[in-house]
Amino acid sequence: MMNYIKSELYRVAHSKGIYILSGTCALLLVSMNAVLYFFGRGDHFAYNKTEFVFSSVWSSLNVVFFLTLCMGSLIFADEYKNKTISNSIAFGYSRVSLYIGKLLVGAIVSFAALAAVLGIFIITAYLLLEDSGIEVLLKMFRAIGASIPALLTGEIAAITLCFLIGTTTGAIWSWVGLMIGVPMISELLGMKFDFFAKLTKWLVYEVLQEGQLIMIDEGAASEVVMAWMTRDGLIRMILAGVIGIAVFLIWGVLGVKRKEIK
Repeated sequence: MMNYIKSELYRVAHSKGIYILSGTCALLLVSMNAVLYFFGRGDHFAYNKTEFVFSSVWSSLNVVFFLTLCMGSLIFADEYKNKTISNSIAFGYSRVSLYIGKLLVGAIVSFAALAAVLGIFIITAYLLLEDSGIEVLLKMFRAIGASIPALLTGEIAAITLCFLIGTTTGAIWSWVGLMIGVPMISELLGMKFDFFAKLTKWLVYEVLQEGQLIMIDEGAASEVVMAWMTRDGLIRMILAGVIGIAVFLIWGVLGVKRKEIK
């Protein structure tokens, strides 16, 4: 499997897709810092601070969740269309080893891309904006760390569906239906049935975007408390991700064993 992982890492490193995705994300974040710096040169502008841009990250984890679909699709890279999976099987790799290898490559590449994009974002934020203190940076790191199991669930789901469905388009629509459609339906049913109200709180997309507006100083100010900021929410976010990883791993292993590779 190690040889397969090395070959896949080499393939990904020499493909344009990963650089386009990572570069686009970095460019958008740097552009936000640059725009805030430009407007912050005037008086009475309260948003040219690192606290604002870092809080924009931890309050938008549900948007980052969509990027796991893009990453999973890039890692799979039309394997059936290019016949590379069948060639790998003919070379002696088992279906399960190919599947697990893809997941490991996806995790490695994703962590590397995340580190690069965050590094560029943080450096430009401190260069261009007013420093709000180390605590807001650590808070962003805690949010990202808490969301990693949920984000891995999204990527594993994307790669699993690509393996089992066989077409990238079909896998994308299936992912959207499972990861976004199901939580939306569950949330609607939760207005009527208590079971679905409880279930919704354990679905990764919902827990990533879960937040509660609280009032501070008798209504003079307000703050949004995200799920990971509370003990209960943090535990639910991590456990929901771990459960999601386990579900898609089991489904994927069983599915690829029965999948006919052409």
